[in-house]
Amino acid sequence: MRGAMLGGMKIPTIAVTLCLAVPFVAFGQVHEKYEGWCYGLQNASSPDLLDFLNAVVPDEWNARCVTWAIHELGTEHYEPAIPALVRLLDFRLPLTPAEEVFRGTSQAVFPAEEALEMIGKKALPEVLSAIEADSTSAVARGNALAVWMEIYREHDEQPKGVGRLKQEETKVSDGAIKQRLRWAVQKALTYCNPPEKSACEQAARTGNSEQVP
Repeated sequence: MRGAMLGGMKIPTIAVTLCLAVPFVAFGQVHEKYEGWCYGLQNASSPDLLDFLNAVVPDEWNARCVTWAIHELGTEHYEPAIPALVRLLDFRLPLTPAEEVFRGTSQAVFPAEEALEMIGKKALPEVLSAIEADSTSAVARGNALAVWMEIYREHDEQPKGVGRLKQEETKVSDGAIKQRLRWAVQKALTYCNPPEKSACEQAARTGNSEQVP
């Protein structure tokens, strides 16, 4: 990113103000992903974008600026943003009804999920904490598991992802956390590609597989 906001104005104030001024941009004008979604943040640095996410409460007026910030932090692989991105795992991409028809169902609707996948393995500890935490919403927990398995898939290590969850389930003593991890292990099997299905099932039973040292 290219520096702090003009005039020393605080990120949340100027971003939300500009979101109110231009809350929606026609998709015909978009040349790159989320281009024009938040003019107030386009020259913000990664630390400024993180400050914005930490300060803002997403709503219909600032949702596009929140989406912009999430996407940019993921693109920059900005690791300090991982906790904020995990907190926003149930934040939905804001689309008008017309845009939903235009984009279809193939596009990601949870920007933080995509951003964490772009950051990669450094996000895994926080993602695991989200899977385990009682405070995590059902949507965010499901998205956290999707991120977990996608990161392992990108490294051709899906059985290892399942195995790590099983190892964590075996290790923890808290009954509620153990139950959430048991759910995660079984759900993770649905993400395994057919060639790795057998190794994933082994990992789900034992915590080990051909790809888990």
